[in-house]
Amino acid sequence: MRRVPLPSGATVNSYNSDAPAGGGRGRGGRGGGRGAEPGATPTTTSMEDQPDPEAGGGGGRGRGGPPPRVTKVDGFNRFTWDVRNSAGVTLPPGSYQARLKAGDSTQTQPLVVKIDPRVAAGGVTVADLKEQFDHNVRMRELTAAANDLTGRVRTAMTGATGDRETKLRAIYEQLISTPDGVRYNKPGLQAHISYLAGMTANVDQKIGRDAIERYQALKKELDALKLEADKVLGSAH
Repeated sequence: MRRVPLPSGATVNSYNSDAPAGGGRGRGGRGGGRGAEPGATPTTTSMEDQPDPEAGGGGGRGRGGPPPRVTKVDGFNRFTWDVRNSAGVTLPPGSYQARLKAGDSTQTQPLVVKIDPRVAAGGVTVADLKEQFDHNVRMRELTAAANDLTGRVRTAMTGATGDRETKLRAIYEQLISTPDGVRYNKPGLQAHISYLAGMTANVDQKIGRDAIERYQALKKELDALKLEADKVLGSAH
């Protein structure tokens, strides 16, 4: 598996004081500092002011809270980055830049994200965390693709009849969780993908080969369903 480096100078996230409080997706932060790997590709994050520490956007090990919020109230303002990119994925250790813009003034400072020493003491390396980041990015893309396909098929089923409706329903029932006739729902492909994404996103860890192999298997299943759906949906044109 090859790690694709972040492009030098790319903005990984940005925050604006005009953003409403509590908006955006729920995000937390990766615990502690994380060590910069020598020669890590520098990237940039823009922090366009400093936020209210009471806004619930602090970093640390907390996860699932609102994203950091930038404020510009009179007096002291503080911003705590949750070490996540604009897609909500926790970034790996490395060298970054923080750029603060206020009016016509811009200031840039280097920022080093370090590995949590407690995580390192457990045998996890910087390379492991970079591999975890790459895996989590792929899982996020796979989750989005599964959700998109599910929505497409659900929409196409509206008003569909005959053989077309039968084929679409067969695809749809492979994507979603369905009752097993006893007590629990039978997980569909969408649920399996979400489960794997959750397993690897919330704790600093070395990604096991089983998780990578499971990703590849789920992607293969989704690609096959998408091909089936494209054939059915394309038959109407």
